[in-house]
Amino acid sequence: MEEEGAMDVPAALKAICRYGKGRCWHCDRKLPRAERAIRDGWDVQRVEGQAVANIILVCPACLHPRETAVELPVMESRHRPKRHRAPLPGPEPA
Repeated sequence: MEEEGAMDVPAALKAICRYGKGRCWHCDRKLPRAERAIRDGWDVQRVEGQAVANIILVCPACLHPRETAVELPVMESRHRPKRHRAPLPGPEPA
């Protein structure tokens, strides 16, 4: 028996995917077909404290941002500050 308030995520995803209009609440990524959404790890979450029961979809990238984030190495800048150069010899301005 399910815990009170617990949601059957695969069943919810199948029901939502039937309409083909779901998007991630955080990044607006389009919900794929049910089989892929379940396999990839999409989540359906209940928003508490609202007068009407609300649920949101969360894609795997937003659900586990640290696992999917790519860390880029920090590189030192190769840019050298410009030096002030003395003006080239030439005719004096009038």
